[in-house]
Amino acid sequence: MAISLIRTLLLYFLVTIALRLMGKRQIGELEPSELVVTILISELAAIPMQDVTVPLFAGVIPMFCLVAIEILTSFICLKSRKARRVFNGRSAVIIRHGKLEMKKMCDLRLTTDEVLETLRQNNISSPAEVKYGVIEPSGQLSYVLYPKYQPVTAEMIGYEPKASGLPLIVISDGKIINGNLRLLNLEEKDIEKRVKKANIPSISDVFLMTLDDCGNQFIQPKEG
Repeated sequence: MAISLIRTLLLYFLVTIALRLMGKRQIGELEPSELVVTILISELAAIPMQDVTVPLFAGVIPMFCLVAIEILTSFICLKSRKARRVFNGRSAVIIRHGKLEMKKMCDLRLTTDEVLETLRQNNISSPAEVKYGVIEPSGQLSYVLYPKYQPVTAEMIGYEPKASGLPLIVISDGKIINGNLRLLNLEEKDIEKRVKKANIPSISDVFLMTLDDCGNQFIQPKEG
C-alpha cells in the first residue's frame, strides 16, 4: 500500500514537471499534437501507478521522451510555417459576410447546431452579425463582428476613461507581498498610509489589497 502511494506521488510530480516543461495551455486551447502528447503521458503514467510490478522507469523514460519530442516539434514549428501546418493544422473560415460556409463546415464535420451554440456562448444571436468567423487549429471560434454589432467602446462615444494598469496583490490575508511592492516602487509605509486612509486600523486587518501603477486600488477588510 505504501509503495503504491509513493509511486503515485512520484508520478504525479513527474507528470506535473513534464507538462510544465512543455509550457502548454489549458486543455481547451491545445493544438492537436499537444493534446496527443498529453493523453499519451497520462496513459504512460497510469501503467506503473496501477501495477507495482512494472518498474517506475518503464513509464518515466517514455514520458520524458515524449516531452522532448514535443519540445523539439514546437521549436521546428516556431521556425517553419510548413511544419506548423503539418503538426497544428490551419485556421478555416466558416462564416463569411454573415453566411455560413457550408462546404467548409462539411469538411470540418461541423453541424449548424454546434456553430450556433458557440455563437450563443459568445453572446452572438445570429450568424448575420458576424462578418468573419474562423475556426482556429485549437478548435476555438474567432470572429469579427459587423461594426453595428460591436460592443460600444469609450473611443466611439468620445470618452476618455481613467487610466488603469495591472493590479498587483500587495496585501494578502494581512501580510505584505514585498515582491509586488518592489515592482510598484513602494515601501511598506506607503501601504500603511493607504490602509489608514481607508479607515482600516492596520495592515493585519486587511484581507485583500490590490494596487496598480496608476494608483488604482482595491481594499477589502477582514470580516469580524
